[in-house]
Amino acid sequence: MAQLHRSVLRFPHHRLTALGIALSASLAVVSLARGDASTDAGTPALVSKLPLPNLPEVPHVALAEPTPESVERLKGITNRITSNDAAERTSATRELLEVDDELVPALRARINELAEKGDRTALKKLLASVRREARQNVRKQMKAEGKRGRVVTPDYLEMLTELARPDSKEWKQLTALIASSRMLRHIGTVEAVRELINVYVRFGEFVRVDTQLQLEKLGDKAVAALIETRRHEAAKIARWANRQLDALGEAIPSEAVQTGDQQVLADVLRAYGRIRDPDAARVVITFANSERAQIREAARQSIVMMGEVANWQLRDTYLNIVGKKPPRDWSWDRTARELLGEFDRLRLAQVYGHFERGLGDLEAGDLTKMGEAFDKVLARNPMFERRAEMVPGYVALARKVADEDRERAIDALRRAERLAGEDALGTEARSLRFTLEGEALLERGVADQLLFRRALELDAKNERARKVLDRIQRGEIEKETRLYRFIAAGAIGVIALLAMGFIALRRRTGSSEKLSNASSESIEEPEKKSDSDPAKTEEEDVAK
Repeated sequence: MAQLHRSVLRFPHHRLTALGIALSASLAVVSLARGDASTDAGTPALVSKLPLPNLPEVPHVALAEPTPESVERLKGITNRITSNDAAERTSATRELLEVDDELVPALRARINELAEKGDRTALKKLLASVRREARQNVRKQMKAEGKRGRVVTPDYLEMLTELARPDSKEWKQLTALIASSRMLRHIGTVEAVRELINVYVRFGEFVRVDTQLQLEKLGDKAVAALIETRRHEAAKIARWANRQLDALGEAIPSEAVQTGDQQVLADVLRAYGRIRDPDAARVVITFANSERAQIREAARQSIVMMGEVANWQLRDTYLNIVGKKPPRDWSWDRTARELLGEFDRLRLAQVYGHFERGLGDLEAGDLTKMGEAFDKVLARNPMFERRAEMVPGYVALARKVADEDRERAIDALRRAERLAGEDALGTEARSLRFTLEGEALLERGVADQLLFRRALELDAKNERARKVLDRIQRGEIEKETRLYRFIAAGAIGVIALLAMGFIALRRRTGSSEKLSNASSESIEEPEKKSDSDPAKTEEEDVAK
């Protein structure tokens, strides 16, 4: 364990999130494999009776067809960035940073259209010409400024917009292509990165360096799509993807999963499933017991995509957890379901323990302890399968503490509303919450009848809201409010008078101290003169 601790400390701090998840799951697996009594003997009956989970569906990779709106939006951006007006081109360049993932299908269609209709040889020559001109301009500027050193080529899109050739068909196509890659990099989803890589696949070497620069800027977000590209049908593209992963430091599975971005981690796990990498199977299986639902689902989808490839890792993990080998006649999917069922039992044991204790406290009438137990359930699993059974307890708790702890009651009612949705209990909880919120406003001197009317519309049996509304309509609340305001105003006035008196007293005391100090100084001054100049005093006596 000490060696493990030291090895963990060597990882950068921002990469510990995924590693911590995997380590926690692994330690839990080891604990269960050792037959820990706290897990077996203390496992709630509800958990031991859980049915085997179904294997998740595999998400589709294919993009949807672009919508007419997204096509028109992309067309407008392309027209502005290839405009004759330099100011409009500059404005369109900034607009590239405002696009969203809805444009990805349209961008894919645009890139394929350019690849089919464009002349790649002409585009390559044009790019080389623009690069030479841009580098010459940089050299001239450096020479004018007295600078020496390596000439740095500006960004391709910056070059193309500054050295515009609006009358050239190739310039418009090349500018649209480079602008598309910038939009894909800004979007940054795994779907967008796939299309960014597709720019290099479709157009070849003359855009390779630019594509690599964009992938480098994406960092971890580029990893999942590059992993998928390792199984590209073109061996040249697959080798290129391997080199890019190695340059990013993400060449092996244990490195690729070290990210703090949960979406990136989920995409990476699914990517290993799509390429059916047996070397990544053990790492993927570890995340199938993650506390985070997003990661857990992605790992299980990856296992399904690996299929038979992950069979021996599944069987080995099952042996470590259960303590016995799975039967030989089990297929990979049966082994996977049994293993995931054990994972769920381990993960949900504590959640169901809190849930069962909460139900017991509810039956015993201890609503305070019930609320604490149910709160722990929702803290660990907000989408708990049996969350609807907690609604009556939360409503009962709110009714009990409504007078002594209104904030706690409102909090309990909000939880009940979320758990119940549009059910009758959810409507009842919302009605009571409106009532309590209206009462809170009354204490601050605001008689809002709307909240009480809405409460009665939701639940006509809400007598608490009806009584308060009747008092408001009879004017009793207004009289009480005026009395409270009068008392508050009187209290403020008394405090103000006391403060003014205190300030006046301090000023008077300060002025008296100043007068006494001045008089003492005037008395002491002749004495100081006689002491300081005895000869002068003697002359004055002779003269007299």
